Amino acid sequence: MKFICDAMLGKLAKYLRILGFDAEYTKDSKILEHYKGKTDAPYFLTRTIKKGGYERTIVILSDKAREQLHEIRELIHPFIDSAKVMNRCIECNIDLMGVQKKHIEQKVPEFVYHQYEQFKECPRCRKVYWEGTHTAGMTELIREIMEHADMKAEKTVQAEKM
Repeated sequence: MKFICDAMLGKLAKYLRILGFDAEYTKDSKILEHYKGKTDAPYFLTRTIKKGGYERTIVILSDKAREQLHEIRELIHPFIDSAKVMNRCIECNIDLMGVQKKHIEQKVPEFVYHQYEQFKECPRCRKVYWEGTHTAGMTELIREIMEHADMKAEKTVQAEKM
C-alpha cells in the first residue's frame, strides 16, 4: 500500500513510514498524473478539500498527526505488518538495512552505542536507527490503531448477527 501526502501532511508521512508504509511526501500534486488509471495507484492524502480529480483522494481533517493517523486507521489496519514496522527511513522513505555495531560507533552518541546492540541504517542518507525509548510510544500507537479497528470489526459482526 502506497500513500502520497501533500505539503500539509509531512508528519503523517513520517508516521506512515514508521508503520512500514511507502509514504511519499510532495509539494507538487502533479505527481498524481503518473498514477491516473493504474490499478495499484497510491492513496493521496491531503488537507485541501479542493484537490479534486484524483480518484483515491482522502481529505484529512485534523491538524495533529496522531489524529490524522486515526482518521485513516480503517484503511491501514489490515495492512500493518509487524515485520515492516520501524524498518523504513523516516526521511528517505526507503527500507533500512541492518548494520554491524562496529560500523556505526562514530555515528551515534556514546551512550546509545553502549546501551544498544542492534542498529539499522538508511542506505541513502546514512541515518542510523535503533530501538530507543520512542519504540514504546510507537508500540502504543500501533496497539491503539489495531485495537480500535478490531473492536469496530467485532461490533459489525455482532450487528450482522442480530
